[in-house]
Parts: sequence; C-alpha cells; structure tokens
Amino acid sequence: MTRSANDPRPVSPATLATIRLAILLGALAFGGVARYLVRQPDWTPSAGLDHTVFLYAGLGIWSVAAVGILLLRSRLGREPDPRRRVPLLVAGWALGETAALWGGVYYLLTGDPQRYFTGLLFLGVAFLLLPVRGER
Repeated sequence: MTRSANDPRPVSPATLATIRLAILLGALAFGGVARYLVRQPDWTPSAGLDHTVFLYAGLGIWSVAAVGILLLRSRLGREPDPRRRVPLLVAGWALGETAALWGGVYYLLTGDPQRYFTGLLFLGVAFLLLPVRGER
C-alpha cells in the first residue's frame, strides 16, 4: 500500500533512521570501492584531470552543502508539523551525502583520501544538526 502526500500519519522515526543508515552506508561503500580501486597495482591518478578546477568545484559543493544544512536546520526549528519536517531532514542529509560522494570521486581520481574524509565530516555534521527525533 502506497501512502499519498496528503496522508495525515507522520513518517516513523524508524523509517527516518533507515533512510539515514542507507545514506551513510552508500557513502561508505563508495569510499570503500574507491579505496579498493586506488590500491590496485595498475591504478594511476587521472593525468588529464585539472585538479584546480576540480578543487574549486569541490569548494563550491562544500559551500552549498554547509549553507544548505544550516538553512535547513534553521527552517526545521520553526516547523511544528512532523510531516513537513521529513523533506527538510532528507534534503539536509542529501547535502551532506553530496559532499561525501564528491570527496569519494576526488579520492578515486587522485588517490588522495583527505577530501573524502572531509566529505564524511560534512555528512556527520548534517546528521548531528538534523536529527531524526528532534533531540537537538
């Protein structure tokens, strides 16, 4: 049975926790695959990649993620309706995931894991600032 957008029942905290877990595991799995591929003996960094442009793109992604997460946190604090909080939570978590996945791509292309770990930090901050049960 599919729920409609006008369904009065709120999404359960267990469902939201499952969504968070799926986002986290997806980002970790991508990083794991990148690590595996980078450690292969025949792997070499992408020679044709303009690292400067790619880094500026990453800074843009991180900036959008940081501002977006903070704005969604602010909006979440003013939203009393639990049904209207769900899209705000998921959007904020997706911004954190975007930062982590960009870092994973950078790791895969360059062999430098630092930006991947920074992206995971963004994801962790998104999870802390946008909690499932509203404990913050």
